[in-house]
Amino acid sequence: MERGFDLASVIKKYPINKSRFATAVMEGFECLDEGGIATIDTAARHICFLGRIDGGHRSCKWGRLRFTAQSDEGAIPVVHAFATDDEQLIASGEVTTYDSVLLNPHEPVGRKRSLFELAAASKFVGKEDVLLYEQEGRYLWLCVEILGQGRVVLRNFEVFTPRDNFLGSFPEIYRIDGEFFHRYLAVFSSLYYDLQNTIDSMDSLVDADTAPKEALPILAGWLGLEPDEGALSETQFRLLLKAAYEIIRAKGTRKAVHDVLSVFLDQPFYIIEQRETKDIMAGRDREVCGRLYGDSSFDLTILVRHEPDERLRDGLRYLIRQFAPLRARVEIVFLENTNRLDDYTYCDINARITGFDAGRLDESTAMLDRAHYIADET
Repeated sequence: MERGFDLASVIKKYPINKSRFATAVMEGFECLDEGGIATIDTAARHICFLGRIDGGHRSCKWGRLRFTAQSDEGAIPVVHAFATDDEQLIASGEVTTYDSVLLNPHEPVGRKRSLFELAAASKFVGKEDVLLYEQEGRYLWLCVEILGQGRVVLRNFEVFTPRDNFLGSFPEIYRIDGEFFHRYLAVFSSLYYDLQNTIDSMDSLVDADTAPKEALPILAGWLGLEPDEGALSETQFRLLLKAAYEIIRAKGTRKAVHDVLSVFLDQPFYIIEQRETKDIMAGRDREVCGRLYGDSSFDLTILVRHEPDERLRDGLRYLIRQFAPLRARVEIVFLENTNRLDDYTYCDINARITGFDAGRLDESTAMLDRAHYIADET
């Protein structure tokens, strides 16, 4: 009598990611950076042959294939799949392998199609979630093609084994492939696959890069952050979460303030502590320094080369106060583009400094412009 399945250990998932598509042979498709493939509009044919997927043991009972498709009306994805226990085949009297034919860009597409036909491949038209119950064998091969015209993007390919989760727990008399009872249990088996996949992907809910937007404030709260959601974009929120560990470690120091600014500002910025400038000033300069950078030695002034942005100012001030030294008062000043003369003098906006050249009046020159002067040759 066969031993029943251990439901806690049977599910295996084989993701078809970017690295696998990079070794595939395709025509009319392009690889996507995040994994998956997309059709090339100018191509006359769209077909992709993938390398073998190893189930790890003979007579592997393949269960389910699923992916997500975004397609224009009139474009239909088609998937072909076959499995065997032997990766070798005899072609034209010579022993070769399926991969050496399917992954050879110089082999005709017609010959590759014939291998799928000879192996009694399953064919699925216009479906994104299919059962591979007809296929049994250690190695699985897939072919993806597009019928019709239009843009198609295919992502998140996953193959599961075994064939189902529940049939093996029933007496042997009920374990007949393809019968009504088998197909009926397949519905619940698919639900179980979905549940297991949700559990497997739980880590994505606490990853700053992949967590849903609604979960970001919760993650921030776990880290002890109180960001102003209205002042931060989603991208800035994720950047803050990824940098939070280092920022929190330096809390109460200048480094923490610097790290917060580095997350949100691409432009140069300068952190000026009042005590640093006041110590080197004397007399009138000391008074001016107090008006510019505050009266307390704990005051911070941040100069940013950025157009005035009140939303950005409020968001930065709100965050910096959480990490700045306890008694520090923070002021953020945006520096507009101006012409600078020296350390303490600035030209007004739209002012311009020009060079002056010596000029001479002669018969052809009636006047001088403002950028010239008459040289004294005496």
